[in-house]
Amino acid sequence: MAEEAVGSIVLIVDGKEYDCASCETQKQTGRRPVPTMNRERRNKYRTSGVKSYTLNAAVIIPDGKDTVDWDNIVDARISIESPSGGFRETYIDCSTSEVSESYSVEGETRRNLSMFALDMLKESM
Repeated sequence: MAEEAVGSIVLIVDGKEYDCASCETQKQTGRRPVPTMNRERRNKYRTSGVKSYTLNAAVIIPDGKDTVDWDNIVDARISIESPSGGFRETYIDCSTSEVSESYSVEGETRRNLSMFALDMLKESM
């Protein structure tokens, strides 16, 4: 019997939910090596830097109901969750850095959002 996978993505802007067609997330840990001069000619130390989160989300453009100023989104929230509610990742304080539109022959119109988030919450229930 197949197991159910995480499958729901919701973008919340000003308290209103918008369905996402896709969402890609990237987490930067901020860790990097510290080069030093030594006899072994290798890195011996590492440093912890600043964590950062970038997201690329595609939202469906509704027919005549698109009232959001997508270029100026600040403090949005994106949640990726399972239908059963057992898993949820929420990216908070998201802001757009790039916005583009795409149109296809099948009639699907999408707005592609490049965003950064200030924090991420992992919730397991």
